[in-house]
Amino acid sequence: MYRLVLIFFVMVSSLSAQTVDSLFYGNSKKIHKNPFGWGYIAGTNGYTDIGKYQRFDVLDPITVVGTKIWMALTKIVDATDSITVVFKKASTGNQNFDSLSGGPGETIASIQTVITNFDTSGKPTMFMLPKSFNVDGGPFSPESIFVGIEWASTANDTFALFSDDTAQGEKADRAWEQLTGVSYKYQRFNEPGDFSWAVANLGDLDLWIALLYKQGLTSVRDEHAEIPRQFVLEQNNPNPFNPSTNIRFSITQASLVSLTVYDILGKEVATLVNEYLEPGTYTSSFRAQSLSSGLYFYRLQSGNSVETKKMSLLK
Repeated sequence: MYRLVLIFFVMVSSLSAQTVDSLFYGNSKKIHKNPFGWGYIAGTNGYTDIGKYQRFDVLDPITVVGTKIWMALTKIVDATDSITVVFKKASTGNQNFDSLSGGPGETIASIQTVITNFDTSGKPTMFMLPKSFNVDGGPFSPESIFVGIEWASTANDTFALFSDDTAQGEKADRAWEQLTGVSYKYQRFNEPGDFSWAVANLGDLDLWIALLYKQGLTSVRDEHAEIPRQFVLEQNNPNPFNPSTNIRFSITQASLVSLTVYDILGKEVATLVNEYLEPGTYTSSFRAQSLSSGLYFYRLQSGNSVETKKMSLLK
């Protein structure tokens, strides 16, 4: 028995971090000029556009960690303009041209940068969030997240994102923009009538923006202001579980904290926590819809303190 436990810990210590996946709808990239004047459909132009967004439809629980953005071209006028990379919830209401369609809403997270930080060689520029966030998803009705870029109305640089080529896209109306000087704030690229970019014949294009994520949820919250006296990893509750369980732990000093789940063979199946935390007591939620019934191990590390416990998934 001692030998089996020792082998398990050796296997665990050699494992790499959880893979970052991407959600991306692009096909082949192209720059689309504004057909009604100067500028570009997916960038600055003569219509007071101050934001471009791509919608992502999430089916399973994920942890969003960043984005990749393909910038097609930039032309700097005077000083380079500031750009904000934004992650937004979907929202309906009067802020949308069509108040019933789910357009960009509240900002969840943002990253400040400048236009000259974008690669224009055809390669994407990666932006990683300093703190990730959760999206529950919805197997029957997807949960939507918008990722895009915003700039001030006073910006005078010219730039454009890559988007799909002619006759591509899934006709899902995922590309949106933000305007100024109108009664509504957001509209789809493919709005009807006079408000359209006439992209219907282009296959209802997608912007070349990717959502970077990890499978599963990372849900951590500080429960008590009092600093714990001991490093503690509690038994998950409920146990056995199906498909969700909570894992409570306490750390006594500020440190990089990791909480990772492994199967019986020592293969990493989920990273629940991987961030710098202050001393306190926390709870992390683990959802295992995609995993098979069986015995799993969860391992907490904070500084030099490490503890592992086992839990059972019964379906």
